[in-house]
Amino acid sequence: MFSDSTIDASQDNVQHTLKSALMSIQVFGVLYGASYLVYNHFFHPLRRFPGPRLWALSRIPWCYHQYCGQLHIQLLRLHVQYGHTVRVAPTELSYTDPNAWNDIYSHRKDEMPKDPIFRLHTPTGAQNILVADRQTHTRQRRLLSHAFSESALREQEPILQLYAKKLLDRLSVQSKRGPVDMVAWLTFASFDLIGHMSFGENFGCLDAGTYAPFVRSITDMASELTVTQMAKYWGLDGIRQFLMPKGQRRKHIGTAMETVSRRITNGSEHRDFLHYILRANDDKGMSPQEIHVNAFSLSIAGSESTATALSGILFLILSHPPVYMRLVSEIRAAHASEEDVTLASTHGLTYMDAVINEALRIYPPVAITLPRIVPYGGAEIAGAFVPAGTTVGVNHYSTYHSPSNFEDPERFAPERWLDDSKSLLSNGEALRPFSHGPRSCLGKNIARAEMRLLLAKLLVRFDWTLEEEREGWIENQRVRGFWVKGSLWCRLAERVT
Repeated sequence: MFSDSTIDASQDNVQHTLKSALMSIQVFGVLYGASYLVYNHFFHPLRRFPGPRLWALSRIPWCYHQYCGQLHIQLLRLHVQYGHTVRVAPTELSYTDPNAWNDIYSHRKDEMPKDPIFRLHTPTGAQNILVADRQTHTRQRRLLSHAFSESALREQEPILQLYAKKLLDRLSVQSKRGPVDMVAWLTFASFDLIGHMSFGENFGCLDAGTYAPFVRSITDMASELTVTQMAKYWGLDGIRQFLMPKGQRRKHIGTAMETVSRRITNGSEHRDFLHYILRANDDKGMSPQEIHVNAFSLSIAGSESTATALSGILFLILSHPPVYMRLVSEIRAAHASEEDVTLASTHGLTYMDAVINEALRIYPPVAITLPRIVPYGGAEIAGAFVPAGTTVGVNHYSTYHSPSNFEDPERFAPERWLDDSKSLLSNGEALRPFSHGPRSCLGKNIARAEMRLLLAKLLVRFDWTLEEEREGWIENQRVRGFWVKGSLWCRLAERVT
C-alpha cells in the first residue's frame, strides 16, 4: 500500500511535469512566433518589396480588413502610398500596374495557377470552370464556349427580350405605388434571366416581386468564401464544416441542382446554355456532375455581377444629371419606342458604352483580387523578379481608382472613354472588369449585351430621379466576395410620347 505522502509526492511530480510541459510549449510558441516575424522582416525573399511593416510581418492586418469588408479601400490606400507593387502579406504581392495583367493572367506555358486557398468547393465536389485545374478548365471552356459564342447570343436574344419586357411591365406597376428599390428589381431580373438561360427555368423573382430563397442565400455563400479563405490562411480549414450550407441553404442548393437534372431529362424549347453544352458534348466533354455544377455556378456568377453593374450604372448616372441627360438623348434619338431596342441597335451607342465602361471602373462588380501562385522558377512581374510560391494578383478596385492609371480617378467621367476626349488622361489597358487571359469571364459578351439592352429599355420607357440623395451609397458598402449593396430608391415616371 502506498502512503498518503507517497501519493501526494506523485501528484506533485505529475503537476510539475505538466507545468514544465506547458511552459515549454509557451516558450516554443513565443520563439517560433518571434523567429517567424524576424524571418518575414529581415530574411524573406519578398523583403525588398515596399509595403507597411505590420502587413509584411503577419496576415493579421489583411484578414482584419477582409473581415470588415474594407480590404479594397485599404489596398487602394497602400498603393497610393507605396506604388504599383505592394507587399500586403508575408507571401503576397498586390499590383495596380497595367502590365501585371499580362504578366500574371495571360496565356503562358507555365500558367500561374489559382491560389488554392481562394477556391470554394462546389456542392457536389466536382470541378467547375471557376475553380478547375488547367487541364479541366481547358476541356470545360472548350465546351462552354459554344454557349457563349456570338451566334449563340443572337439566338438567345428572345430570352433577353422576354425578361426585359417583364421587368419593365413590373416596374410600371410598382412605380405607381411610389419609389422603387432598383437594386432589388435588377437582381430579380438578372437572376430570372440567367436562371432561364442556364437551365431553362427562372427563379420566379419578377413574378413574386421578392427574392427567391435560393437567390437570398447567395450573400451567405459569398460570405462563406470570405471566412473560409481566412480560416485556410491560419490552418483552420477544419471549421469549414461549420460554414458549409446547412438546413435551408443546403435545401436551396439541392433544389437548384434538381432543376438542372430536370432540364437535362426533359429538354427545352429555348436555346439556353445547356442546349449548346449538351449538343457539343462528347467523350472528351463534361461528365453529368460537371454539367450540374457549371450550370449552377454560371447562374450565380452571371446574375449577381450584372445586377451589381446595372445598379451602379443607375446610381452614377442619376447622381450626375449632365451624364444622364446626354445618355437619354443618345438612346431616345436612336429608338422611337422600347420595341426598337435590340442587341444590334445598341451597338452603335458610343456614349452608352463610355458610361458602362466608366461605371465598371468606378464600381467594378468584381472589386477583389483574383490571386495566382507564381510557378516553379519564379516570374518577372511588372519589371521585377518574383520568387516561386508567391501569391500575386491585380486588385480591381485599387487599379481602377489609382491616380497613376486614371487622372482624377474618383470623378465619374464617361468622356474619358471617347475617342475624341483629351480632357482626362487615362490608361485604358488598366481596365479589365472581366479579368484577362485564358480564365477571363466567359460570359462577358452576354453581360455587356444584357446591360446595354436593359439600360436602353429602362431609359426609353421611364424618366428617372433618385428618391433622395444617396451620399456614400458606393463608398459605404462593404465587400464580402460581392458588394453588400444597400437599397437604391428611385422614382420612375412613364414617358408620354
